[in-house]
Amino acid sequence: MPFWQLLPIDSTSDHWRASTYKGEVIVRAASEAEARSTATATFSRAYERVPGGTILFSPWGQPSIVRCQRAEGLPYDDQGPAAVVYLLYENIYRIY
Repeated sequence: MPFWQLLPIDSTSDHWRASTYKGEVIVRAASEAEARSTATATFSRAYERVPGGTILFSPWGQPSIVRCQRAEGLPYDDQGPAAVVYLLYENIYRIY
């Protein structure tokens, strides 16, 4: 199965409040759509909504916020289900 690099291109978007992670990830998935969906499912979180405020969606499914491109020659196992195979732990949001 191919790998996909998802890379934030708009780190200032409010939509990041709907994600537990903000940084580069590598996803094993059959397509770009599946890679975005996998990242969305992995990192989605509830956020406090402000009455009358904008409804936020996962940034991982939004091409204007996260770029997604095929990645070749990576040292990860290409066998198995769709999954996030790489992320930087220091980019995981701490929710207290």
